[in-house]
Amino acid sequence: MEASGEANTVEASLPAARKKSAGKRSGTRTEEMETQTAEEARVPNPYRDSFLANADMAAWLVIPDTDIDYPVMWTPEDETYYLYRDFEGNDNQNGCLLLDTESCVDPLTTNLIIHGHNMKSGAMFGNLTDYEKESFYREHRKILLYTEDCQRTYEVIAVFRSQVYKKTEEVFKFYKFFQADTPEEFDDFYQNIKELSIYDTGVTAEFGDHFITLSTCVYHVPQGRFVVVGKEVESGEQYLPLQE
Repeated sequence: MEASGEANTVEASLPAARKKSAGKRSGTRTEEMETQTAEEARVPNPYRDSFLANADMAAWLVIPDTDIDYPVMWTPEDETYYLYRDFEGNDNQNGCLLLDTESCVDPLTTNLIIHGHNMKSGAMFGNLTDYEKESFYREHRKILLYTEDCQRTYEVIAVFRSQVYKKTEEVFKFYKFFQADTPEEFDDFYQNIKELSIYDTGVTAEFGDHFITLSTCVYHVPQGRFVVVGKEVESGEQYLPLQE
């Protein structure tokens, strides 16, 4: 009788084991299908040719309905290489937009700082100061950044004037914030940009959010800077590898 009971117990457990195994296989198939769907959803990068033409290009920056529509260069070994050179490396007073060497798109740092000349012709960041007018901001809230992997969309959160301070001055230096590893580091940046902002955009942020900071020279004080900060609000299309 005991042997029979043990046999019945084993037999009764078999269907459950088979169901568990089938469940695992089903879960695996679902994950594979989701991965395949995500891969199929990837589209060609609209700036593929530019990325392939110059490995120094980190991204392409666009503010819709403005003249700001340029490649962003990143040369950690020589931060100023494109300061007075064009995309092809030729001498050019306009230079290129420069991603600060302490910023990085992969892996993504909390804050991407992009520098550009304030050209009288309006080239590069020559029209960035239009954001001093709240009416202009209302019509140009979005900033788009196209990286190798995806499109990132930012919404303007703060607009202000500042300057490059002496190293010994203990003040808020927007150009020193790249990564927030703690809520305290995040709050210091966030609270300061909101206090400095010329007007209230109504956009808020919390620890874990990412920013883009656009900076150009202005001359209200020595080493003056005009700054527009955007908070990432969504990631757009995911792109196929450049070589595909």
